[in-house]
Amino acid sequence: MASRQSRGMIALATVCAAAGLLTIWPTVASLIGVWTTDDLKSMGMAVPLVCYLLILRAWRELDWECEGSWWGLALLGATAGMVFLRNQMLLIVTIRRHWLLELPPLPLVAVLYAAAMVLLLGGKRLLRAAWFPVLLMGTVIPVPQSFSTLVDLPLQHASATVARAWAHALGQPLTQDKLRLMFTPEFGMFIAPGCNGIRGAVTLGLAAVVVSYLYRFRWYVYAPVVAGAMLLGYLFNFLRLCLLVVYYKLALPYPWMQQQAKIADYVIGGCLFLCALTIFFTVANKLRGDVDLAETVERPASEGAQADGKPRPGQMQELFLRAGAVLLMAAIFGADVLHQHRVEAAWEAAQPQPALPRQVGEFTLQRTWDETQFGVLVYTWGDYAEPAEDGVPGAHVMLGVSPQTVHDAEVCHLARGEDPTWHGQMVAPSAGGEVELTVATYNDGATQELEASTVCDHGVCRQYSEATRHVTLIYARPHRSLPLEADGTRPIPVMLKVESLDTMTPVGVMEPRLAATLARFLKDANLPALTEPYARR
Repeated sequence: MASRQSRGMIALATVCAAAGLLTIWPTVASLIGVWTTDDLKSMGMAVPLVCYLLILRAWRELDWECEGSWWGLALLGATAGMVFLRNQMLLIVTIRRHWLLELPPLPLVAVLYAAAMVLLLGGKRLLRAAWFPVLLMGTVIPVPQSFSTLVDLPLQHASATVARAWAHALGQPLTQDKLRLMFTPEFGMFIAPGCNGIRGAVTLGLAAVVVSYLYRFRWYVYAPVVAGAMLLGYLFNFLRLCLLVVYYKLALPYPWMQQQAKIADYVIGGCLFLCALTIFFTVANKLRGDVDLAETVERPASEGAQADGKPRPGQMQELFLRAGAVLLMAAIFGADVLHQHRVEAAWEAAQPQPALPRQVGEFTLQRTWDETQFGVLVYTWGDYAEPAEDGVPGAHVMLGVSPQTVHDAEVCHLARGEDPTWHGQMVAPSAGGEVELTVATYNDGATQELEASTVCDHGVCRQYSEATRHVTLIYARPHRSLPLEADGTRPIPVMLKVESLDTMTPVGVMEPRLAATLARFLKDANLPALTEPYARR
């Protein structure tokens, strides 16, 4: 049982770990956004709590020694600097157009933050003892972005095939839609990506990883336990779909049962998941055998501790100094976060949405619209048209201005599995100076379009992309302001599109035509001045 002094150390470490999150607040906000908008990744929100408890467990085994190192503060400062640069610039690597990685990745930031706090407050011995929970922080995003294309969607079709086959075996005719099982024209189910069992499989897999660590399984037991847990999640999901098909068939003559189909799905899924957990822990406990994990090996007290395991007064003073340094750093970054939030809220409340110019050279604004995702404004768009010549309609250029700090057009296409037909760099003169853009062309069979993106900041617009056959690097220079500086601006991403209904012309011929139209538009456009109202905060 922890002594009063140990409980005080736990409370102090907890406060420092929570307050220290302000030093990496952009990463924390990004992770919260991922967890609350992506069901597949939502289980990642439980990872920090699990890691926190496992670190405390390791610290207890070391008798709460507090031989912290100031190198932890250096690592925390370096991590905070990386996060600041990540929030102010664009640096994304794509591998074979299917795997995206924004640098530094969010899981790496989480691991570095955990390592910094453990090293700062507990020392090197605690860092060695808590290596597993520190590395486990890398699962705050349980599956990568490309997982949906390569694994998630095929499993969706497999789940629909199993459910359809079971329905046919029960003698129930269905519609021909592969993912929609309609028992009547108004009553049926849609096999969405969330119905493929991947969430249950990943949840059981993460649980198996933690349990195997706690039970100290060797690698030849560890690997089968984790793989078996994930397979168990898949099998029980198929069973859930089959039972749900049975429920739908039974509900056909009863309208009140049809109205409760969604609740029935939750009840069936929850009961089966509990059964899967019961089976998993039963097997894990059997594999554990007669190993008594409660038995501890007596270790000599560390140099920084007394014989009874309590830290010396000098060690406690150093702990308070290190904790004070963390709280001071958190206060500095927290003041900047609070300042930005208050300024942006006041600006949004006082300022109307900036309007796009009615005329850009010979191009005239035809219409405007907003593009949103998950209720967040991504782009404000304007469609500009050239005057007609001899009855032939002029070319159109679409201009999009994003209030988000970082947004890249090509990355969004790659995330949706859409590969560019051509990729390159473009430098064009404009009324506001030279504009450097990342350019790519796409052909979806209905339109052939050229998309160009750049980032405007402090009177210049520039973005770069370097591509090889297998690897593409997309980056923009960082915003130059530092925390708490009196700089009330931010970088603004800009996207331009030129479309053509001609999808048969080779891209080598079409790309120069579309680029020429874009160059005519940019010649009279002043992008730095146009984005200035969006940049103020």
